[in-house]
Amino acid sequence: MTVFALKYLHDISDAINDLDSCLIDIENYEMFSTDFALKRVAERQFEIIGEALRKYNSIEGVEKIEDAKKIIGLRNIIAHAYDSIDYALIWAIIKRDLPVLKTEVDNIIKTS
Repeated sequence: MTVFALKYLHDISDAINDLDSCLIDIENYEMFSTDFALKRVAERQFEIIGEALRKYNSIEGVEKIEDAKKIIGLRNIIAHAYDSIDYALIWAIIKRDLPVLKTEVDNIIKTS
């Protein structure tokens, strides 16, 4: 694995950790959806995650992340169709999918 590919994996992991630390006191969707700044933090972290994953895939040539296409697609929606972001979906992804992504990325980092 190239040093650049590893850097992108660390960028993904760092973005997940940053988002997790911002959500530490957020207990439910209502708390998340009414916090303007927190929603913007989540958007930015998903942009970083999606772009880093796109770059990682372009270097490695294989998708080792199960939902890579969906994650990159979410990044594109946030960046280009910002007026149609569904924050309930963002919250669901945070709760359901980010822990899985974190595990996948950490496992790739450990084995490289």
